[in-house]
This record gives sequence, C-alpha cells and structure tokens, in this order.
Amino acid sequence: MIERAAAQMELTPMAFVAAAGVRAAKATTGSDARDTDSDAGAVPLDVAQARELLDEVRRLRRLMGNVAGNLNDVARHANSTGQLAPETAAVLDFVRRTNERTDAELMGLLRRLR
Repeated sequence: MIERAAAQMELTPMAFVAAAGVRAAKATTGSDARDTDSDAGAVPLDVAQARELLDEVRRLRRLMGNVAGNLNDVARHANSTGQLAPETAAVLDFVRRTNERTDAELMGLLRRLR
C-alpha cells in the first residue's frame, strides 16, 4: 500500500513515509509559535502540485548535471595540457549564472511550500 501511494506521488517509499510522518506530527502537535519552521497559513500540496514541484526539481538537477559535465571538460583539458582552454572563462561564467538561477528557483519553490 505504501509503495503504491509513494509511486502515485512519484516518491520513494521512504520519502513518502517521512513526509507522512511530518504531516502527522504537525497535525498532532498543531502550530507552535516557538517553532521557527512553522508553516502556519500554508496550503497543503495536492498530488498535481507535488508532481509539478518534483518535475521542476528534476529539471534543475539535469541542468546542474550538464553544468558539472562542462566544468569537468574544462578541468580535464587543464589537467592534460597544463593550460586553461580558451572557453574556460565562458564555462565558469555559465556555472556561476546557473548556480544563481538554481538558487533563485529553489528559493521560489520553498516559498511556494510555505
């Protein structure tokens, strides 16, 4: 039953159980003003919203994988020749911009969860 429910939310069974545990704990204890992670006023995600967020995180993960590949190419060239490739500055600028974009998108996702 857990595996089926987790699959519907595109989560691993352990991630599903963890999320269910957090929801149960919050429901049991209610909101606590001393809790700095309090999500008073938050609207629970439905399955479609959870899938949308998961798709966004997967897209960001693929993007970061591509960036890591580009950076590895630069490092491989530098290690094998002892010189930086002419495109090194452009790759490093791309890495910086992608990291900033990823940070901004992740912060946006976190705000949507609150």
